[in-house]
Amino acid sequence: MGKTKELSQDLRVRIVDLHKAGMGYKKISKVLDVKVTTIGAIIRKFKEYNMTINRPRPGAPKKISPRGVAMMLRTVRNRPATTRQELANDLKAAGTTVCKETIGNTLRNNGFTSCSARKVPLLKGAHVEARLKYANDHLKDEPSYWEKVLWSDETKIELFGLNSTRHVWRKKNAAYDPKNTVPTVKHGGGSIMFWGCFSAKGTGLLHRITGKMDGAMYRTILRDNLLPSARDLKMGRGWVFQHDNDPKHTAKATKDWLKKNHIKVMEWPS
Repeated sequence: MGKTKELSQDLRVRIVDLHKAGMGYKKISKVLDVKVTTIGAIIRKFKEYNMTINRPRPGAPKKISPRGVAMMLRTVRNRPATTRQELANDLKAAGTTVCKETIGNTLRNNGFTSCSARKVPLLKGAHVEARLKYANDHLKDEPSYWEKVLWSDETKIELFGLNSTRHVWRKKNAAYDPKNTVPTVKHGGGSIMFWGCFSAKGTGLLHRITGKMDGAMYRTILRDNLLPSARDLKMGRGWVFQHDNDPKHTAKATKDWLKKNHIKVMEWPS
């Protein structure tokens, strides 16, 4: 359906004058040969804004209806990894055709940003409960407690291979919502491994791991790097060592070595 011709300003004024004179919508329509709906719209505008000319619009009409926007927001809240093309296809099926740029602008105007999904360890329900309990148990610990902790971990740096990146639509401070993350598990090959430690006082020694690390190698790393780091960082009496629950860390021989060297180990959930 083509756009109807806009009424002249003189005709709009005449419609209002006839209405003021007591003439009804239908009679004005018959006299001036203008649709009744148009007559009503002009008179309502005059009553509300005291003008007959078209009011300036703030910009182009929105291409996506409020209902379409609500559908998009509901989709990205439930499935943050939904692509702009998938949203465009959903809108097209509902009768609205827009480009991907319009989809992105609409989502950004509603507080969503396209971000890379954070990679987090794959956790089971029991792991989540244990972590929550740990957090609650230490919620009110003083900063001085954490200053006594010497943190450690092994890390792998990939040398080759492709690391795919998935983008999700999320709001600020929602990076670690489970729906906005990509679960990962550790795997080997094409990489180099390091062991390192740090505390509130600074960083400790960094050790490159050559070959496959077993329990004996791990205890050697602790002997040659953990104890010197604790001395260099001046951890003082009563410092606490943190490492995760890797089998090499929790092996009986490792526990005996830590006990023999009077090293207190922090309880650490999976």
